Amino acid sequence: MQLQEAQAAIKDCDIAIELNPKSAESYRLRGKAFQNLGHWEEAACDLALASRLEYEEEANAVELEIQKGTKSDSECIKSESEESELEIDTEEVIEPDEDVPQEMGDENLKVTEEMRKQAIEKKREAIDAINKGELLKALDLFTEAIKLNPHLTILYANRAKVYMKLQKPNAAIRDCDKAIQINPDSAQPYKWRGRALQLLGYWQRAAKDLALA
Repeated sequence: MQLQEAQAAIKDCDIAIELNPKSAESYRLRGKAFQNLGHWEEAACDLALASRLEYEEEANAVELEIQKGTKSDSECIKSESEESELEIDTEEVIEPDEDVPQEMGDENLKVTEEMRKQAIEKKREAIDAINKGELLKALDLFTEAIKLNPHLTILYANRAKVYMKLQKPNAAIRDCDKAIQINPDSAQPYKWRGRALQLLGYWQRAAKDLALA
């Protein structure tokens, strides 16, 4: 019965996607149906696309709120810095990166208020570097921020995004693992770890992570 329900859900989602190719919910439901059938590659691809479309929907909603005057510019800047999206150049399986593991900071470090402020400032500079296409500079800035405050999940998640843009999925996975260790309830690390696993061809693990994002 579960098999028939999953197949029926896929057919329904196929129709919904044909009517609205930008429906994140349709891709997410179809991805979960593929997951139930054990079709891991299809599941991972659909769930990754759903997360991208959801980001676009959220960004459009923020823009509308700004136009209506219901959301301040400072709120917008905060939202973009926390959830900024980077387009990945390829969805094809690539060779794993074998770089020396990146610095993760001292988890026993006692962080002062001044250090927290400096870490946030480094994060802002890193986001600015990303917007300018200076990805290596962004990596350095995120690393400096992590050294100042190694307990902030978003720093690892954001650095993972940059590693993904540089097609270094193993480095991205290490950052996501650390972020999840700090805060298992944060969706972003699961999203980027899922997409990194997708690039490495680990479809089953990718689908499971993306379903949690």
